[in-house]
Amino acid sequence: MRDIVVLHENDEWLEPLREEFARNGVKAKEWFLDEGRVPYSEMPDDAVYYNRMSASSHTRGHRFAPELTKLVLTWLERQNRTVVNGSSVLALEICKMSQYAALEKAGLKVPKTHAVVGENHLLDAAKAFNRWPLILKPNRGGKGLGVQRFDTLQALTHFVENESLETPLDGTWLLQEYIQPKAPHITRAEFVGQQFVYAVQVNTQGGFELCPADNCAVEDKFIISKRFNDHEIIRKLESFLRSNAIDVAGVEFIEDEQGELFVYDVNTNTNYNQAAEKRAGVKATGMGALADYLVSLA
Repeated sequence: MRDIVVLHENDEWLEPLREEFARNGVKAKEWFLDEGRVPYSEMPDDAVYYNRMSASSHTRGHRFAPELTKLVLTWLERQNRTVVNGSSVLALEICKMSQYAALEKAGLKVPKTHAVVGENHLLDAAKAFNRWPLILKPNRGGKGLGVQRFDTLQALTHFVENESLETPLDGTWLLQEYIQPKAPHITRAEFVGQQFVYAVQVNTQGGFELCPADNCAVEDKFIISKRFNDHEIIRKLESFLRSNAIDVAGVEFIEDEQGELFVYDVNTNTNYNQAAEKRAGVKATGMGALADYLVSLA
């Protein structure tokens, strides 16, 4: 059996995966990617490399972790090593518009979106967008941070002119139509090995910060749901994953008042809520499926 090497920048998010590896009698290696070197001219070990880099790494003080990970993945792929969620997946993780283009190509609906670079262009861009309410959010935020709803141009103008507007990490804001939900929740479908595991219903009444990890989730906010198990959107999402070489992901979508489904986020560094899994009595947990998949590759 080959080694499994987990590329990451958040130790806390790895603990449930370590437990599942232990259940399999496996101890994976870990490569903490914040700073360091990439020995491009040398040969990497023949192992299974699992990329868990997050678009929100900067919120934990790891500003250049995605850039370092890109270099590492380029090196590994150049030497034909087994990589789970490779460099093209990382590119999708940090760019919402790239996600939307790929989702639409797969026949999935996404919210109408405009991108804006430059704070002085925001109000003119919102006037041209002319969809209210709208969502203003950073392209690279993570965990729902910085996502805000504005019902009128006047409200957005007041915010831009009177509040301290924090520039997104990559300088890019997204103006996005607000999808009025049929019910106050979104759905997050989890996939491992490009196969559907389960869907979780996430209550949105408390706002846009919807991190499912155990150390940041609110009790009872996440409920495992079987509603979409046999739905066409799951088959389309699996096709989307295959077409874009995404092995592991959590994909979030919302149902509007007319019953239309809109996909708005692809999380290629996915976490699972163990409390929700326990309440639902699921046999195949998210981290369990992930550990099993990586062990099978190794």
